[in-house]
Amino acid sequence: MPVRFSRLRIAGFKSFAEATSVEILPGLTGIVGPNGCGKSNVVEALRWAMGESSAKNMRGGEMDDVIFAGTTSRASRNIAEVTLTLEEAQGLAPHPFQEQPELEISRRIERGNGSAYRVNGKEVRARDVQTLFADLASGARSSAMVSQGRVGAIVNARPEDRRSVLEEAAGITGLHARRHEAELKLRAAEANMARAEDLRGQLEGQLGALKRQARQASRYRNLSGAVRQAEQELLSIQRAQMEAARAAAQAALHDAGLAVATATAAATAAAASATEGDAALPQLREREAEARTALERHRVSQEQIAAEEARARIALGEAIRRLEQLDRDLAYAGQLRHDAVAAGQRLDGEDDAIAAADLGHAGRALAAEADLAEASDQMRADEAAANRATEGAAEASARAQAVAQELAQAEQRARRLNDQFAKLLDERTRTAAQAVDPSRLQAAQSALATATAELAAARAALEQGEQARIAAQGAQNAARSEESVASALRAKLAAEIQALREVLAVKDGERWPPMLDTLSVPAGLEAALGAALGEELSSAANPGAARHWRDLPEFDPAPALPDGATPLASLIRFPPALARAVSQVGLIEDNAAGDARQSALAPGQILVSRLGAVWRWDGYTILAGTPTAATVRLQQRNRLNALAARLAQAQAAADAARLARADADAATQAATTAEQASRTTRRDAEQTVERSRAAAGALSAQAATIAARMEAVEQQVTRLTPERDDAD
Repeated sequence: MPVRFSRLRIAGFKSFAEATSVEILPGLTGIVGPNGCGKSNVVEALRWAMGESSAKNMRGGEMDDVIFAGTTSRASRNIAEVTLTLEEAQGLAPHPFQEQPELEISRRIERGNGSAYRVNGKEVRARDVQTLFADLASGARSSAMVSQGRVGAIVNARPEDRRSVLEEAAGITGLHARRHEAELKLRAAEANMARAEDLRGQLEGQLGALKRQARQASRYRNLSGAVRQAEQELLSIQRAQMEAARAAAQAALHDAGLAVATATAAATAAAASATEGDAALPQLREREAEARTALERHRVSQEQIAAEEARARIALGEAIRRLEQLDRDLAYAGQLRHDAVAAGQRLDGEDDAIAAADLGHAGRALAAEADLAEASDQMRADEAAANRATEGAAEASARAQAVAQELAQAEQRARRLNDQFAKLLDERTRTAAQAVDPSRLQAAQSALATATAELAAARAALEQGEQARIAAQGAQNAARSEESVASALRAKLAAEIQALREVLAVKDGERWPPMLDTLSVPAGLEAALGAALGEELSSAANPGAARHWRDLPEFDPAPALPDGATPLASLIRFPPALARAVSQVGLIEDNAAGDARQSALAPGQILVSRLGAVWRWDGYTILAGTPTAATVRLQQRNRLNALAARLAQAQAAADAARLARADADAATQAATTAEQASRTTRRDAEQTVERSRAAAGALSAQAATIAARMEAVEQQVTRLTPERDDAD
């Protein structure tokens, strides 16, 4: 069934200052009036509602010119709205109106803010409205919209323009509009593809760097894991060492307790000894005097030994000088020996000369030889003594030098060892003073365990809070969706009810409501009653009206209706003024029965069908489906009642959805607040764990360092003690 334009409502558009509805009934609907009465404005309102975007085609300079500009006696308007109602439009409207048989398309413009389109109360794009009318072979610039000069333009149009007329007649205008939109989208998609290719090239250029960074990150993660594992092992070792140190400290504490007990006993014994010592004090003082005397003697002896040492050193110097003198004497003796040898040779020569000269001096020669032999013996004895003195001096000098060197080395070694020993003792004292109290380490470990437990609880609470927030947000979204659907349905029903009430309202100039407004007709019988009584139902029930119904008594008896006809009076409720008219109307279900029984009708009797066919007693006949204003008004009144009931249900559903949405909002807010509090608690717990871990690690590291230093110092003290004693 083709789409039908059923109603055009104009408000604030050009010359229509007040809301005006134009009913477009089946058949021919015309508007007659003199020039300048606004006939063209009706056509322009229709074109404007169909999506006309050119202000020039609307006979204006800008689009705001379509709004009522005011007169000398009426103020201007700021809003203009045109609403077009389509029937039998199921399957033609865009999503989500495809399944709705009736469409209400409105365009609203506000001065200075532009215009907006709505379909059944929901805002849509102008392109959607233009495409909808293009699919219907219509539109703002369709050839079906004939205005002044339009016929001549079509006759004199070029082939290209005539092609658009043929396309409209063929119903493919919407396809061209969609094709143009698809081409625009394809061009945009091609541009996006080109941009995507550029981005792909850039991203591929960055991919290598990202891969390297990923490898570095993976390596860093592996190294971090290894470092953490090593730290864990180190901490485990340090913990074991601390446990061992704690056990040793406890043993030392036990030994110290025993030592304290022993010292206490020793102190008691010392007190007794002190008492005894006081008694023996005079003897001790005598012994002290004797010891002091002995000390003085030893000091004197030491001074004597020092003096002897000084004298020995002086003697050593004298021996050295004597050795040097002996060396000189030895050299002098050698010279003398050489001279003696030379003199002996000379004497031998002289002896030979004397022997040759005087053989009588043999005795004197023997005496000289004896003197010579004695001198030689004396010289040899002197040489031996000089040799022995030289050897003794050399030996004494060597011993003195060795002793002096050994003494200097021993003094230097003793000083060095004493300095090292003093430094070690000082370092041991400082290290012992820096020792970590086991209670502090235990307290730090307990604080770390407590903080870890609190962190686990905070993480569990945060996870529960996140789940609660997600669930609350899901419920909130569902509640908002339900509220939106309920509000949209309520707004749609309210708008339709408002439109129907405006349509059914008493028009200006009418003093009395029509009779049909007092009727109560079940759904499905509107066409039957409207066709039977027709325009008479538009008359008033008040006698003061020019056309009205009078209260007359019912027929007694009323003429019987033909067989098979149901009295319409038994199916509807009506005022007494319509009793005679309704009592002579019969309802039949078969059109053939109406044709057959029309001749048997009594004067004033009428047969009607549910589809609006009429067979009157005088031969007047109306075919089924012929619309009447009364039928339309009765249908509108029934629809208004049905919509009022649906509106009440929709209002209740909207209120319930609003309350549910408010509860969901409150639950979501509470869940979000709880989640934020849990996050704050978790962050505080993480910071506490980090601080506790850092404190425990610092104490453990400090304890391990101090223990290692103490062990090294003790080893060095143990090693240096015998060396120092030996050096001393």
